[in-house]
Amino acid sequence: MERDNNDGNNEIEEEKEEELFKNDIEESLRESIDNLQKISIDKKRIRKIDESKKRAAIDSVFDERTIIQLNKLLTNGTLERIKGIISAGKEANVYLAYDRQGKEVAIKIYKIDSNTSKWMRNYIIGDPRFKKIPNNISKIIYLWASKEYKNLKRAHAAGLKVPEPIFIKNNILIMEYVGFGPTPAPKLKDIKHLKDPTIILREISIFIKTLYLDAKLVHGDLSEFNILYHNQKPVIIDMSQAVSIQHPKVEVFLVRDIKNIFNFFLKNGLKDLDPESFYYEIINETKKR
Repeated sequence: MERDNNDGNNEIEEEKEEELFKNDIEESLRESIDNLQKISIDKKRIRKIDESKKRAAIDSVFDERTIIQLNKLLTNGTLERIKGIISAGKEANVYLAYDRQGKEVAIKIYKIDSNTSKWMRNYIIGDPRFKKIPNNISKIIYLWASKEYKNLKRAHAAGLKVPEPIFIKNNILIMEYVGFGPTPAPKLKDIKHLKDPTIILREISIFIKTLYLDAKLVHGDLSEFNILYHNQKPVIIDMSQAVSIQHPKVEVFLVRDIKNIFNFFLKNGLKDLDPESFYYEIINETKKR
């Protein structure tokens, strides 16, 4: 009987520790969001986030399993502390954190959500790298997170400007942080006056081409919404949906990427752009190899 009581007490203590840990993270994130809103460097880009959105940003990703894994990373792993939220998206939230050396890193935590897992299948089914597609929602999300880690590894190995992946476990991806101090790099869509759009377009075009020819991938959702502008250079993010060039819909995705990028620069004053010629330039180069 005494043994049973001890077991029960241990379970209660573990639950208390877990609740305290979650509260610490929530408090840290709230403070960090408030601090980010007060930064004067880029006030226009940082939108005000009300209390309900703060609460939603926390609840949408911090389920019990995620909290346990984060606790391990903070206790015995690579993380020193989690500072605050960088962005909240439909599939994941991204947070600013610091590693044991005090260096900024980005943590992407994918939401365990049945709605997001449905459209993810469109990018997984047909990709020869993934033979078995799980039915379990959590496992699909874990596969999706792993897919982004592998895609980033491939792109980074090809010398492309993407965040370097550091760690993956379940629905938690740790990667290189892109920004200056606590201020993350802005997205291309938020830059009102590009210094030299011709050069930026050329660099993004080289990314698309090199990703296809050398990394054997197509981004699949490339646009001004998932390109960061850092040190006057484009850095491509959100590689989770990127597919192998053997995917049955790869040409559809490649054409869409090219159109999205060229349309953005047409709207920003560049003229005489020919996305069709660029598409065939990639395809013809592929045939030569």
